[in-house]
Amino acid sequence: MVGGPATSMNSERIDHSCDLLGSAYRRCVIYVLRDDGPTGLDELADAVVSSDLAEDRTRAMASLVHTHLPKLAEYDVIAYDDPEDAVWLTDGVEALEPFLTVAARQETDGEQLASPGYDVPDATASNAPD
Repeated sequence: MVGGPATSMNSERIDHSCDLLGSAYRRCVIYVLRDDGPTGLDELADAVVSSDLAEDRTRAMASLVHTHLPKLAEYDVIAYDDPEDAVWLTDGVEALEPFLTVAARQETDGEQLASPGYDVPDATASNAPD
């Protein structure tokens, strides 16, 4: 095994973080809870709909209750007794940093990421008429 147990733990942390943050629904939930503190299911569903992630509140609520909140709770990112009462962040959200910071910056500022030695073309410049 290359790298040993510490490398394996870091790799697992990265995999879990990418899995959790790979869903716009879950990122939306985390952003709302970071900004507003403990929040009920109604407010989380409204945030999902207002972010254009779901067409209607009923579907957003169903997806949150049956998929996204349990997944976040499984990895100790959130906790709740009854999601209709309140959902809150736990200290487990710290494990998602710095991935969460990068994702939030991308989604709020529209910044582009570039790999070293690779220039990401500006979408507006590539679509500009000659």
